[in-house]
Amino acid sequence: MDFKTFFVKKVMISFYITVTFITLAMAIVGLIFEPETRLGYEAFLSPLLFGAIATFPKLITYSKEELSVKQTLLRNVIHFLLLEVLILGSLYFAEILTSSSMTVSLAVTVLIIYVAVSVIMWINDKKTAVQINQALKVLQYHHESDD
Repeated sequence: MDFKTFFVKKVMISFYITVTFITLAMAIVGLIFEPETRLGYEAFLSPLLFGAIATFPKLITYSKEELSVKQTLLRNVIHFLLLEVLILGSLYFAEILTSSSMTVSLAVTVLIIYVAVSVIMWINDKKTAVQINQALKVLQYHHESDD
């Protein structure tokens, strides 16, 4: 897959799915740890910012060549660890992490979002593969019937 296709099909879709889950997670974690806090309109920017931070490491999974299962798994592990470091590091330096329980909750939240995005992307890829295979079967059938 060329980089442009990878960027549009993997990185951008991942960004939109991630932003959706981050928004949901921020609401849930915020209601649990700081329910009295009221936010201004600038709060709408944080899911976009964290979505970008979370999506940027997706580039580590790009390859022009087909990767083996082991290579894919290794890149996904590195991607996840990089996500945890970038997200939690950003929150730490912004002085948003106020307790160890909040840090653990957010680390688990990053894991849940990572798994959810991965599953949704896998379902989308599987659906695309099924459609391509069906189109190939139709093409093969028409080719065989022409002979």
